[in-house]
Amino acid sequence: MERSEKKRRFNIIDVIVIVILVAVLAFAAYKLLNRGGEALGDADALSAPNIRFTVLCDDVDATMAENIFNSLSEKPMSIGGTTVEMTRLYNSNKLVDAQIVSYELKDAEDGPRDLLLTVEANATATPGAYSVVTQEIRIGKDYIVKTVAVEITGQILSLEKLG
Repeated sequence: MERSEKKRRFNIIDVIVIVILVAVLAFAAYKLLNRGGEALGDADALSAPNIRFTVLCDDVDATMAENIFNSLSEKPMSIGGTTVEMTRLYNSNKLVDAQIVSYELKDAEDGPRDLLLTVEANATATPGAYSVVTQEIRIGKDYIVKTVAVEITGQILSLEKLG
């Protein structure tokens, strides 16, 4: 009796599939192992700002407006060994090259209050606009101000090009 044995050999398609699978598994393992270990970046790495804009958060509940104002006035906090100013913009778990340079709480007798936030940023110039991370900076546009402790939406009142 003759034994018919077929030798199994890898062809080029098999090799490509195996290489792709190994690459996907290595990438997934890397992402899982480095999830919480992402550094915030250098907190002192603010570069020279190229724009200054003012955001008006109007009709904010009086208690919330005061809490936001007090939060921005707090001392810097340490996150993962990095000292972060409470006025530093923070988005998607990363420090942004922007900071709130002044904040003002408008007086009101009763009811909602207005909060004015002035931000200086090293924005990216795009065709027809500036952008800070993914948010376009234009007068009249809504802008979400995000810090470590605060996230509030307002409308951009003014835009000034610096330098």
